[in-house]
Amino acid sequence: MSKWIWKTREDEITSYVVFILANSCMPTLLKQKPSSLITVHKKYINNRKKFLGVLGREIASFQINYKILYETKEMYFLFVYDSCLLSKVLAENQTNNILIENGYQDNDLKDGLKQFEKRFQKFKEKEIEFPHEVGIFLGYPIEDVEAYILNKGKNYKLCGYWKVYNNVEQAKRTFQFFTDTRNDAMRLLISGRELNEIKNYS
Repeated sequence: MSKWIWKTREDEITSYVVFILANSCMPTLLKQKPSSLITVHKKYINNRKKFLGVLGREIASFQINYKILYETKEMYFLFVYDSCLLSKVLAENQTNNILIENGYQDNDLKDGLKQFEKRFQKFKEKEIEFPHEVGIFLGYPIEDVEAYILNKGKNYKLCGYWKVYNNVEQAKRTFQFFTDTRNDAMRLLISGRELNEIKNYS
């Protein structure tokens, strides 16, 4: 990881947290995407309490939530989400077989997150295969999630932030928006601006 990252804030943990959010979560922080799933490497964190405190503070400034889906000796798997957008996604897909067949019942946010965490943990512990509903939770088009399962990840028309099987031009615009948002956030990060200023800037 580039040395400049550690100099963007007052200490290394804060610098790392701000970097991973700017690099991986901006569409979610800006409420343009229901959630993001990110990996955090513990080798860059020497104080768990401070890490969680900084993470909570930065995310709360956007009125966004997070939960630790899974933890190993080396890393955290974090799920960063907007409650309103994710609730809407679950409601819109409450009759979808991907959710129904994998134990999602009423699909309200609390129960949905609980089942999602449970299945993700089972996947990481190699008790089940990859939980394809991850794509639904991340806000990918449902038709692409379904086509991905049907084609076993092959025969896609475009590969970017997800594998695209339908509406390629719309997906291209979304991919470009995500990339532009990340680039803008990283430029402001390097200049020393606060993450909530990135919100106002974008």
